[in-house]
Amino acid sequence: MRKMFTILVTLMMTPLSLLADDHSEPALAPVEVWTCNLNEGKTIEDVRNVSSMVSKVTAKEGIATAQWIFTPFTGDMDASSFMLMTGWPDFAAMGKGFDSFFVGNAGAEVLTEWAATATCERRNLLMVENTFNQMGG
Repeated sequence: MRKMFTILVTLMMTPLSLLADDHSEPALAPVEVWTCNLNEGKTIEDVRNVSSMVSKVTAKEGIATAQWIFTPFTGDMDASSFMLMTGWPDFAAMGKGFDSFFVGNAGAEVLTEWAATATCERRNLLMVENTFNQMGG
């Protein structure tokens, strides 16, 4: 059930701030999705803190990116489960992010905090296609 939830939510969600709704061809963007559980004593606020840390590192490094946190509100109501999705406008930005974050060690402090916050059972790299956006804004 959890696997199906992960696949469905991932396929249905679109990184709205990365993909414009004024295009004639569907826009594709690479995303990374982590399926995780909070470590003992941690809360979703700790995940938000890690996301904020990622935002600061990527801004400092000049990397275009965005993140979303998914928490269940039906089905598997395990309060410790969540998904974290990071998206980039294209593969060049994703590659720059991975190179800076992992190879250049810009994300070392973030990764330490991430390991203390969550245990992740799955990590997927996917393409998200924005076929339409009627949410306004």
